[in-house]
Amino acid sequence: RTCAVLQNLDSNYETDLFFPIIAKLEKLSKKKYYPDHRGISFRVIADHIRALTFCIADGVIPSNEGRGYVVRRILRRAARHGKLLNLPTPFLYQLSDMVVEMLGNYYPEIKAKKKHMDLVIKSEEENFEKTLDIGLELFEKVASLVIKQGKKVIPGEEVFKLYDTYGFPLDLTQVMAKEKNLEIDSVGFETQLQAQRERSQQA
Repeated sequence: RTCAVLQNLDSNYETDLFFPIIAKLEKLSKKKYYPDHRGISFRVIADHIRALTFCIADGVIPSNEGRGYVVRRILRRAARHGKLLNLPTPFLYQLSDMVVEMLGNYYPEIKAKKKHMDLVIKSEEENFEKTLDIGLELFEKVASLVIKQGKKVIPGEEVFKLYDTYGFPLDLTQVMAKEKNLEIDSVGFETQLQAQRERSQQA
């Protein structure tokens, strides 16, 4: 925010701490960035690749528990937004170059661990791609069962399973459900999510 003020800009994402990443995304996706709602995916990816770079350099590996779980969620959300930009998988690891280029002189650890970061991010992206395909199949089965039963709501447990196991953001499941004239059990999902948060905190 301080940079935005000093550089006389309206947004953090227009500063030289973010925009080089967005510019590279424009080249990779062949799409133009807009500072309004059309640029959400650009901003999410730019923000998340910075977080991933520093977390992985600090020794956090994507996993299903504790801080590793948070890193996995961040990476999968960024990867999902990459799909919305029609970016080929894997692509995230290619963006760590920009983070290191901008901040490596001030945080030498990210420069020293560049190869390690790229390997972790690329491997996780490739695993997520496989998981996403399996998740899509699961969604189709669940949605078909709900329709067959003459119901209109996908159970919260199933929505959370897609979120937690297969990396489906809630809004993605909502969009896919809407396409089939279905709704999701948001309350049931939130109950499951809160239980997961408590387990993570205990871990």
